[in-house]
Amino acid sequence: MELHLISRLHEQRAWEVCRARAESGIPIELVLLHDAVLETEAKAAAILGERASANVVVMACAEDALARRVGERWAVIDYRGIIGRCVLAERVTSW
Repeated sequence: MELHLISRLHEQRAWEVCRARAESGIPIELVLLHDAVLETEAKAAAILGERASANVVVMACAEDALARRVGERWAVIDYRGIIGRCVLAERVTSW
């Protein structure tokens, strides 16, 4: 599994790389941090497409989602969980 940490809203290149990696069969976990938690599900789905979406799990940092009042938009993960995912991932990329 690859873990991608996205911190900025509208980080198009990160989403495109995740799509390409997922389409090649690599399981991707994507954690949205800071303003990236404001990304919409519709935009994420449009960028990822149907084929890649099957291999991508999108989560948001719980503290950031709560602070921006979008806690219901994404599955949430706390900082301890993010560190745990980093330990388990074969590759971690921060955008």
